[in-house]
Amino acid sequence: MRYIYIIGRGNSSVKYKYRTFLNMVAIILLMLAAVLIMYTFSVQSSLDTVQKDIEANNLNRVQFVVNTLDQNIDRLDMLAITMETDNTIALLRSIDVMSSYEQVQLIQNVAARVNLQSLSEGWNNKISIYSVLLDQWIVSSEIHMQPPDSYSLQPGWKYDPVTKKFYKYKTNAEQIMRLEFPRRNLEEIVKNSHQGENEAVFYHPNQESITRKDANPLTSLILEQVIPNLKPDSGTETVSVNGSDYIVNYVYSQQLEWYLIDFMPLDKALKPIKTSQIWFYSACVMLFMAGSTIIVVLFRKVQIPILVLLKGVRLLKHTDFSYRIQRQSGNEFDYLYGQFNDMAEQIEDLIEKVYKEQIVAREAVLKQLQAQINPHFLYNCLFFINNMTRLGNEEAVTAMTQNLAEYFRYTTRLDEPMTRLEKELGIVRNYLEIQCLRMDRLSYHIELPADLSSVQVPKLLIQPLVENSIIHGIEKKRDSGYIHVKVERTEQDICLTVEDDGKGMTPDEINSLMIRLAEPPVDTVGCALWNISERLRIHDSENSGIQFDQSPLGGMRVRIHWSLPTNDREHQY
Repeated sequence: MRYIYIIGRGNSSVKYKYRTFLNMVAIILLMLAAVLIMYTFSVQSSLDTVQKDIEANNLNRVQFVVNTLDQNIDRLDMLAITMETDNTIALLRSIDVMSSYEQVQLIQNVAARVNLQSLSEGWNNKISIYSVLLDQWIVSSEIHMQPPDSYSLQPGWKYDPVTKKFYKYKTNAEQIMRLEFPRRNLEEIVKNSHQGENEAVFYHPNQESITRKDANPLTSLILEQVIPNLKPDSGTETVSVNGSDYIVNYVYSQQLEWYLIDFMPLDKALKPIKTSQIWFYSACVMLFMAGSTIIVVLFRKVQIPILVLLKGVRLLKHTDFSYRIQRQSGNEFDYLYGQFNDMAEQIEDLIEKVYKEQIVAREAVLKQLQAQINPHFLYNCLFFINNMTRLGNEEAVTAMTQNLAEYFRYTTRLDEPMTRLEKELGIVRNYLEIQCLRMDRLSYHIELPADLSSVQVPKLLIQPLVENSIIHGIEKKRDSGYIHVKVERTEQDICLTVEDDGKGMTPDEINSLMIRLAEPPVDTVGCALWNISERLRIHDSENSGIQFDQSPLGGMRVRIHWSLPTNDREHQY
């Protein structure tokens, strides 16, 4: 199992979403939608209720008209029964034994009696009497009336389209009584039933319908849709003709055996509610326009100033302290703009002062850390020269002194704490050559991509890592040693790896090392790794770190990473 320990600082950003304006818009739209839905439901309920009331009222009115018609017909039947019991008319039973004079006198009296009874009824009607004994009409409504045939003598009222009369026969052994009334009576009923947009029609399956002379031209079309659905007694239908809806009510006359059908346009009946509905929708449109105006005003007077302030805050967050708000809103936001500009100016002044102080302090810290590393390396080199001198290895001493000269010429220029990565690895190569002179069993390999050779890094950042690999890894093993130094690029970082095949460290030892690096060292002994971590923090405080784990080579692997400079990052893409 491999353990990886990382010291570093990453970027973290919080994305804020400002939805005040959208919430206000949503509230206004929800209010409008709620009002519209509630009113639409209310109007639909009212329309259904009114339509049902209209249907019920019209049906009751048609039922009343039919009941009145049946009552008039019933009175005609009662009149016939009354006349059969009349003393004068009863004499017709013995008319065949009377003299001619008596017969003429009786016929005149019966005719007068019949006319009187017919006029007393009040409804336009005629009564005719046929004498079976004399085989002739005693009283007739027409001249040259034909004797009744077998069809006419059948029970029930019948309609004669030629004479345009309704008639009915009541028979006994001596005489036949004919009751009749003209079509004109029903036409009067139809005419009187016409109120406003209402239209009434008497309908029989086998006869011509009875309507007004100037009836609605759509009557026949409406009847075509209603007739197939007629019920035996009464009912209500809603039909659509030419894009208009009609309420149709009908009642069946039990006496006459005809339907009285009444219809009216539904739009006309619901016109007041429709008008109110149109006014409401117009008010909704006006309300929507007013809401839109409020939204626009809120956006211009509230949301835009808030966005301007947010822009200023974001720029301050990204260290653009020179930004000033120039907008004039003509309201309370102008005061906020002024306060923001004053605050930004004060922050800019303070930042400039603090920044200058930090530059001076950082340069001092860098020089202090650099000076702290140089003696550590110098001590090791002097011990090596001393040993080589005692052994009489002048070639090694010469090589060491030349490499030390190159090294100290590089490190003693404290006025330039940064250098190119190519130069830094050149010093590492000089150092490794010195160590190879000291240990013949040591070998190394350095990888540096050409496009990263000019990247700026702090001086003496890599050499202490190589030195630790030699001291704590290679020197503690008897056989040959190998050190691999590799520089590579990730998406936004540069990663430098130093690994060896030395003794290595256990996970507990790595953990102990991480704990020691978390705090500054108490003395100057063994502080190389802490110096590297601290210099990385100063160089790149947001996205730098040092990482330790076990190398596949068998020893330790140390990785350091820092951000890729912006210009190099753009060049990469």
